[in-house]
Amino acid sequence: MKKILLFSSVLMLSMMNSSAQTATNFTANDCAGNSHTLFSELDGGKVIVVSFVMPCGSCIGPSQTAYNCVQGFASSNPGRVLFYIADDAGTTACSTINSWATTNSMPNSTRFSNTGFVESSYGSGGMPKIIVLGGTAHTVFYNANGSSAGNASGINSAITSALNATTGITESKGELNSLNVFPNPANTSSIISYSLESASDVSINIFNLFGEKVQTAFSGKLSAGEHTSNVDCSQLRNGLYFLKVSSGKLEKTLTLSVSH
Repeated sequence: MKKILLFSSVLMLSMMNSSAQTATNFTANDCAGNSHTLFSELDGGKVIVVSFVMPCGSCIGPSQTAYNCVQGFASSNPGRVLFYIADDAGTTACSTINSWATTNSMPNSTRFSNTGFVESSYGSGGMPKIIVLGGTAHTVFYNANGSSAGNASGINSAITSALNATTGITESKGELNSLNVFPNPANTSSIISYSLESASDVSINIFNLFGEKVQTAFSGKLSAGEHTSNVDCSQLRNGLYFLKVSSGKLEKTLTLSVSH
């Protein structure tokens, strides 16, 4: 009888976990003080991978797997796949969440501890809970709990499906090559390096997560060859930004994390 009850409980949890097919919207500040509205970010073409943590020791491995999956899309889909770390109940101090993310080598992440963005919105509990969200239909492409949540194949497949459902940034191939930004995360400044196959008008603009331009790093005519441009991060608040580099009719986007 105990085995039957245990099996029934596991089955019910599994059904609850798979039933969350649509994301739950929220407007909340991250631990850097930046405001986010989930549906606006998904409608803007972003794919968001979230690891809900307590934080705890057992959360580390699966969260690192999800984080590494996100980083694997940084070159092929710059600025489109974001990684969030969120306290499961929104009650842990941000300093604790930030320390946990830093200690466990997940620097390019946006951290939350806000009761408006919690694990219970996505079915059954379990540490960690990892979800993948994307598309204008605000779809949940992946939702898993516990040690099995760190399934790299499943997460990568979900991110790919979510990208296919978005209408956001598309990468163009052409005369703008070798695009890179360093250091990243940045403190007071960062350098963008790139090459041009031919002379072109170039503009480099920095946008926040809401698509608002916060800085123009460069605008002008450049010759063919290798170039670098400085990004002044001293006045930017901690958090994630998008560096949009335009050359003629071509555009490419990088993600920059600022941490003072």
